[in-house]
Amino acid sequence: MNNATATSPCEPCAEALDALDVLSQGLEQTRVLADECRRFARAVACEDGMQQVAETLCRAIHRMAELEEDLLYPAAREALAGSPAIALAELEHATAREIIRQMQRTDPREARYGALVVALTDCVERHAHQEQAELFPQVRAAHMDLSELGQRLTVRQQELGTLA
Repeated sequence: MNNATATSPCEPCAEALDALDVLSQGLEQTRVLADECRRFARAVACEDGMQQVAETLCRAIHRMAELEEDLLYPAAREALAGSPAIALAELEHATAREIIRQMQRTDPREARYGALVVALTDCVERHAHQEQAELFPQVRAAHMDLSELGQRLTVRQQELGTLA
């Protein structure tokens, strides 16, 4: 039983989540936002609510990408030499960033904005599935120190703020 308190000198370590647990939680939060955006985009013309949720999703994507690119991918690249899974994940990040750039240049009242939101949500779903189905099992099988990486991810996540 874990009796860590708020006065613990290493509060981020209290739950002792491994790196893949930390990232899976972030991916799930991002998926929930993507689902909410998708419902808005397919149900109604763009309104303030969809734009606010879409902007929240964009911030979550940037934070998750930063965590993965700064901490997970370098460690995984070293452990999984030759695996295309990391290159694919990085390409998906680049795709999401390009869609976000286009969203920022598009009037939210235009039909194109809603289409870009749907494209972004599809990108998020595809990326989360690819990581959880392909990359994460490879990382786990490589016997990386996922506890230590999980602690670093948790600290970095706190520095970046919450995903939403």
